[in-house]
Amino acid sequence: MESVIIVLLLLIGFFFVVHQRYGQQEVLKDSDYKKKGALLNAQESIFYQALLSALGQNGVVLCKVNMSNVLAPVSTNKKKWFIANNRINKSYFDFVICDSRTLEPRVVLEMDDGKPLNKGKIDRQKLVLHVCKSAGVPLIGANVKLSYQVSKLKRLLATHIDLIEVDKEVRFCKKCGSPMVVKIATQGDYKGRRFFTCSRQPTCTYTENYNVVFGDEDDVEPSGGI
Repeated sequence: MESVIIVLLLLIGFFFVVHQRYGQQEVLKDSDYKKKGALLNAQESIFYQALLSALGQNGVVLCKVNMSNVLAPVSTNKKKWFIANNRINKSYFDFVICDSRTLEPRVVLEMDDGKPLNKGKIDRQKLVLHVCKSAGVPLIGANVKLSYQVSKLKRLLATHIDLIEVDKEVRFCKKCGSPMVVKIATQGDYKGRRFFTCSRQPTCTYTENYNVVFGDEDDVEPSGGI
């Protein structure tokens, strides 16, 4: 009796293995694929090359990165966690700048293609703003014109990546007219980021964002400040 049971179990196991191996192969044969083409369109490719020039060897540029690969919901409620994760799993970041050594995300860049706003575009913008703000991930928005201005991109990125050196810039305090100097925040939400401060501190306490680019403020929308 025991031998019969053993034989039956072996046969069941054999048919299970055969079904798993060859049954799935038959299903896959019905699913052919083709390449969709380049990952980036012409405008995005230009912006990508500008980012590479601005970063040099100080970071890695990843494009079309699924949000769920960068972020994770913090809710302890399983249902809410699933809903939140499903929401970001269906969307992506245009560009993510990562540490060149660890690939830890440092900055998210979103490119405005100049196309008219529609509901889908507005909803995505709201989602990007919300997830970056809640996760404390710096977000930089740029339009097509900035794609050709490597020096401005370099200054924007230098706010968040201290290895990037930019051309020295002379600024004067808008409050007292004195020359301003560059310092690095040592505490608070912006710890480690550069900012301009009046050289007459502590007499004058005026400060400015390091990533502000005067003359074309409409070109960029950096998140946060010092």
